[in-house]
Amino acid sequence: MDHTVPERGELAEVLRRCRIRAGMSYDELAAETGLSPATLKRAASGKTVPSQETVTTFVSACGGKLDGLHRLWLDARIADRGKLAKLDKPGRPQFISGRRELSAALQYFYEAAGGPSLRHFVELAGGRHLLPVSSAGRIVRREALPVSRQQMVAFLTACGLTGRLLDEWGDAFHEITRGSDSDRMVSQIAAVLDVAQAVRASLSRPAGTVVDGRGKPRPVQDGPTRWARDDHRVAVRLAETAAG
Repeated sequence: MDHTVPERGELAEVLRRCRIRAGMSYDELAAETGLSPATLKRAASGKTVPSQETVTTFVSACGGKLDGLHRLWLDARIADRGKLAKLDKPGRPQFISGRRELSAALQYFYEAAGGPSLRHFVELAGGRHLLPVSSAGRIVRREALPVSRQQMVAFLTACGLTGRLLDEWGDAFHEITRGSDSDRMVSQIAAVLDVAQAVRASLSRPAGTVVDGRGKPRPVQDGPTRWARDDHRVAVRLAETAAG
């Protein structure tokens, strides 16, 4: 049995003792669980960390107790990945001050949950409609934050957070991202004002050239009035887009 990673070896020892106490061969255990003998042997070898489902199925088929089994599997998974020890444990969400700290906290929670496969992680989050696999990947790699409080809560739910902690981290997300949302709204309003100014300028220009709704001069053949009406429509569409 491989004890290179002690936590991984401890999990394998539990599985092996469980099978021996049940008096079952790997072939018998395979027939009982529907898993292959090779999968069961590998799970009890200590060389890899089996999936949580495999561990639960293995122990249940042997009549073993499931109490504490999840913690044992999680410790083995965390030790096997070796990433959590390199990350700083986040403080209270009320004291998280920026997007970078928030992103680091989400990575920590993911690794503390054992770094499950993204597909399984999305299932734990409530489905792809709440947290797409691609979005989960970007959040885990610290390339992006959740796009909404709902997605933030879904991510943390998959990490195993519950109750008050979900509310507190949801509030932290809202506070940290609110400023950036305001900044985007200011930029959108400024863009609309620029368009409006361009339209007004086109009304005062003589026939020959006007400034269009995107601020670019272009020639006209029948004076600025018709072009100004067209540019006004462009301005309205841009304003509606910004407001949405």
